[in-house]
Amino acid sequence: MKSPRRTTLCFMIIVIYSSQATLNLNLESIVHPSILRGHEPAGEEPPRHKRAVASSSPAVDEHTVDIEISFENASFLEPIKAHLNSLSFPIQVNSTDQVINILSIEVTTVCRPAGNEIWCSCETGYRWPQESCLPHLTCQDHGGSPAGNHCSCLKGLPPKGPFCQLRGDVTLRMSVRLNVGFQEDLRNSSSALYRSYKTDLEMAFWKGYRILPGFKMVTVTGFRPGSVVVTYEVTTTTSSPELMRKANEQVLQNLNQTYKMDYNSFQAVTSNETKFSVIPEIIFEGDTVSLVCENEVPSSNVSWYHVERRSDVQNSSRFWIYTSVLNNMTSLSRFTIYNITQGDAGEYICKLTLDIFEYEARKKINVTPIRISANEEMQVMCNSPVSLNCCSDIHVNWSKIEWKQEGKISIPANLIITPDPISVSEGQSLSIKCTSDVNSYDEVYWNTSAGIKIHKRFYTTRRCPNGTESVLTVKTATREWNGTYYCIFRYKNSYRVATKDVTVHPLPLESNIMVDPLEAVVPLRGSRHLKCCIEDDEDYKVTFQMDSWFFPAAKEVNGKQVCYKYDFTANSVFQCPKHVDVFCHFTNAVNNSVRSTSMKLNLVPEMTIMCQDPVIGVGEPGRVIQKLCQFSDIPSSPGGPAGGIITYECVGSQWKVKRNNCISAPINSLLQLAKALIKSPTQDKKLATYLKDLSISTGKVENEVSSFPGSLGAIINILDLLSTVPTQVNSEMMTHVLSTVNVILDKPILSTWKVLQQQQTNQSSQLLDSVERFSRALQSEDGTSLCISQTNVQMKGMVIRSGHPKSYKQSFVFADSDLWGNVAIDNFQLENLQTDSSIVTVAFPTLKTIIAQEVQGENFTNSLVMTTTVTHNITMPFSISMTFKNNNPLGGLPQCVFWNFNLANHTGGWDNSGCYVKEVNEDSVSCSCDHLTSFSILMSPDSPDPGSLLKILLDIISYIGLCFSILSLAACLVVEAVVWKSVTKNRTSYMRHTCIVNIAASLLVADIWFIVAAAIDDHHYILNETACVATTFFIHFFYLSVFFWMLTLGLMLFYRLVFILHDTSRSTQKAIAFSLGYGCPLVISVITVGATQPQEVYTRKNACWLNWEDTKALLAFIIPALIIVVVNVTITVVVITKILRPSIGDKPSKQEKSSLFQISKSIGVLTPLLGLTWGFGLATVFPGSNAVFHIVFTLLNAFQGLFILLFGCLWDQKVQEALLNKFSLSRWSSQLSKSTSLGSSTPVFSMSSPISRRFNNLFGKTGTYDVSTPETTSSSVENTSSAYSLLN
Repeated sequence: MKSPRRTTLCFMIIVIYSSQATLNLNLESIVHPSILRGHEPAGEEPPRHKRAVASSSPAVDEHTVDIEISFENASFLEPIKAHLNSLSFPIQVNSTDQVINILSIEVTTVCRPAGNEIWCSCETGYRWPQESCLPHLTCQDHGGSPAGNHCSCLKGLPPKGPFCQLRGDVTLRMSVRLNVGFQEDLRNSSSALYRSYKTDLEMAFWKGYRILPGFKMVTVTGFRPGSVVVTYEVTTTTSSPELMRKANEQVLQNLNQTYKMDYNSFQAVTSNETKFSVIPEIIFEGDTVSLVCENEVPSSNVSWYHVERRSDVQNSSRFWIYTSVLNNMTSLSRFTIYNITQGDAGEYICKLTLDIFEYEARKKINVTPIRISANEEMQVMCNSPVSLNCCSDIHVNWSKIEWKQEGKISIPANLIITPDPISVSEGQSLSIKCTSDVNSYDEVYWNTSAGIKIHKRFYTTRRCPNGTESVLTVKTATREWNGTYYCIFRYKNSYRVATKDVTVHPLPLESNIMVDPLEAVVPLRGSRHLKCCIEDDEDYKVTFQMDSWFFPAAKEVNGKQVCYKYDFTANSVFQCPKHVDVFCHFTNAVNNSVRSTSMKLNLVPEMTIMCQDPVIGVGEPGRVIQKLCQFSDIPSSPGGPAGGIITYECVGSQWKVKRNNCISAPINSLLQLAKALIKSPTQDKKLATYLKDLSISTGKVENEVSSFPGSLGAIINILDLLSTVPTQVNSEMMTHVLSTVNVILDKPILSTWKVLQQQQTNQSSQLLDSVERFSRALQSEDGTSLCISQTNVQMKGMVIRSGHPKSYKQSFVFADSDLWGNVAIDNFQLENLQTDSSIVTVAFPTLKTIIAQEVQGENFTNSLVMTTTVTHNITMPFSISMTFKNNNPLGGLPQCVFWNFNLANHTGGWDNSGCYVKEVNEDSVSCSCDHLTSFSILMSPDSPDPGSLLKILLDIISYIGLCFSILSLAACLVVEAVVWKSVTKNRTSYMRHTCIVNIAASLLVADIWFIVAAAIDDHHYILNETACVATTFFIHFFYLSVFFWMLTLGLMLFYRLVFILHDTSRSTQKAIAFSLGYGCPLVISVITVGATQPQEVYTRKNACWLNWEDTKALLAFIIPALIIVVVNVTITVVVITKILRPSIGDKPSKQEKSSLFQISKSIGVLTPLLGLTWGFGLATVFPGSNAVFHIVFTLLNAFQGLFILLFGCLWDQKVQEALLNKFSLSRWSSQLSKSTSLGSSTPVFSMSSPISRRFNNLFGKTGTYDVSTPETTSSSVENTSSAYSLLN
């Protein structure tokens, strides 16, 4: 058989069948045709040797067939395996000359591509035979094989076989319950009832379990009470839970129903499947001992039990348990005992549980005491030599012997430690003060009883004139702080030691108390189950508190989780409150207590309840509640309880998930361990092991990280917590950190980042800050160059040596992302750094994309993010040069920026302070900065550079113009109020001024809201969600109102000049105008916010304006604005054409020129009002727009209010006359009236002009007409006045 080369997936299946003739197997009947369509089998093996299996018919033989199937697409494997698992056996194959029954089909071997190689691994229950292992390379060098089993994975498929074979026989001790009464004859193996039960059951067991691979026999071993519990043994190879469930179903089908077998009561125990090892084999007191329990069953549900202590082993200061699943095929649980004592000796049980199986292994360890005899006390003189000796009664080849001074040397000084006994409960603070009457000590430090030095972050030391004082302070005590502590004063080689015992009593931390519900709705006269759960089975007194009432709780144990419950009844305590806060109180043996977070209960009338769910609870429409994910309807996983919070909303009569912030069980376990680690006194010692475990676990749960945004956020929080541990980081630890970062920055997880950032906006900044902290703590052990390379992150650095250091130059290339970058620091800059300092640069190809989703949008170029740090603080000015590849296809002005963690209320933002562009080439941008942190480049093709002269000029114009605009609009409203009665004497004039007033008012309010939004953005305030939504809504509404009132004004002009014979009342026109001016904007605004705000994508993440990246909500403003601009321009053209269209034989004259002047005035009024400003504004939206559009738009937009005051209000001659009359300027008003009368009667309406005749014809006039004629009808006067008011 040939090894697969072109295929991407190859797997072997084994078919066990029975027949009375030769094999004629039809694969189409086994595997569903839709799965294999388009993929031909690479080949089939002939039947292997017949297996001798007992059968009732000697003519029936059993055969085993290996079938190899190869696919181009690896995604077909899981559907095929799922389909095979769903089949019911035996399967009868159609044939003409024999009867064939397929008993089972099992996948045995799977080959997958790994780079340029093919790695072939065995499925559960199978292993490579020895003849395949010896001549072939294994995968253990790449971590593909679990420890102690180096032949579960081979590089390449053996060309001649054999393939993965069944493992050795395993005896399963099983039991099942029969729901019938127990009779005493079942205890007697010679009774007829016993033999009858045994025969019937063994026949049913035989028919069911013969589908198991390698099945040999099954024997009933006895019966015991409990209804009737049948114990029996099955001899087979390792079987999967899925296949065992199918076998149990077959047993049930083949057994007489009168036995009433309970399908859910099957249990299986096996003891020869688990490999148990102890390192080291010979154990002495004080050693670190590892107990490793390895089982080729993919489950992380492993528990450890100490037989002598009769208790489960839990993580503590000396005990550390870590369980992982390697390659989704092998469970590996490591139990580490630090500083082992003789009390830790005894028998330990490792138990793995999967479905109905329990895999158990036992090992007894012995601890040999070390007895060292030495002189207990010696008197010596200073500066005099002394001889010391020590002896041991154990004959061991000691590898190393060290001498330490443990306070045996007495020096003249008094050391006083806190005299009172220290006894606290978990979560409380403790303080130990140690003082000496001598202040000439070289060092003061604290040790644990295990000899581990406590980090300086936990204690402070100060010298006083009369002595020295050191205070050990623990803000949050945990059980790891239980023990003896040593206060050590050292002077040269002499030590003075004082000890203090600390007792920490168990008590749950508030953060570890899980309550359900967090909030809930309770109908009046209704009830609700309340519970508080912890993972600690200590003897606590638990009560539930509501106001001043306390109620006892009922205890319930579920595995490792202990819950305390109480049934709350609304009418038992409260009459009719709306809100009730309930708390859990845990009290320990020393009468210290802790209170949980509150459970908020909202009491509502029962008639309002619409949503009902047994898990979520009840609620009325619109109700939003939160639940801990482990108490929700999210499916639980075997790795432990899920973490995080899920938010539900009652929509109609159904609960809908509004926000899922759940954390998968494996990652939640890591998060809890990280929180415990940072409270540990030996956190710096444990950090290396935890970082390694985090890296391994994160790589295995990558699919869960991409499925749960909460899991991604949890990993970021873990890195943030661990980066605060004050210890040096070596290259191995940094490799584990970057391996974790590499997983969460992978391209398939970018979509999960986007969902996460909609909920928490500073996660990418938090990750960047964590990596910088790790980089600053990095130290090279051997002083060589530092280099770590991953797909999504690279790190390079160097160590500064004494003398003249060479310049720092590093290059980064990411071929998959088509990005590169360089970093350079001159050698004279490095001379100012401390010797043995490390300079480290970390480059990210995908982080810029993640940050762009959060703060910058789509218009900025894709480039590397490079962060450079130095281990010691820099006091001198520092200069760094960088070069970035420029991938922006649109061109534009680049900016060199750094990530400023202090912006936006410490959530972070790009800042260009201290950075400038040195050179811009076709494909690169060179930058220089005077400080160190995370750098990148930005490029905005559709807006000016923030630091450019053009941008400053535009800002000045905007602010000055906006002030003039607001003042002008206010003045316009005042003028209109003053002259309103004088200029609104007819319908057309009334409607024209109504439009002007509403345009001014809408624009005034919109400008005010615009100032509010701009102030929030400019000063980087935290964008309050409700305030930002309200601001965006009103800006959107009032700017739309400006447009629609412009449209109303244009339509009114079109109506008066075109539909001259149609007459409409003032109230009707007013109703239509207000419906169009405010009704349409209101409908558009409400629909926009209603369609996008439930998903929280109505506004932008960093500005109070309509969203564009996620929902394109900005189109709700752009589309109406464009349509109105087009309509109004069209109306303007139609109106001008209508006026200018001359009659036959008309000739130009002075009167015609005067008419043209009036038309020019009309255009000057209409153009700003009909959207010319916003026409230029829309042009600036498109990438690469010319700077002229920005300048023109800024000018027109800033002074739009002034234009409305001048051209819409003060340029109207009737307004001028009314103002003059209002302020008693009778002489000027009289002269102006005469001039106006002459200008109106003679040049414009004289019939001698063709334009004048056409104008009169538009209003239905024929023949000679004189404006001053007293016999004019009222309708004619109104029409003439209407035209005058509009055109002026």
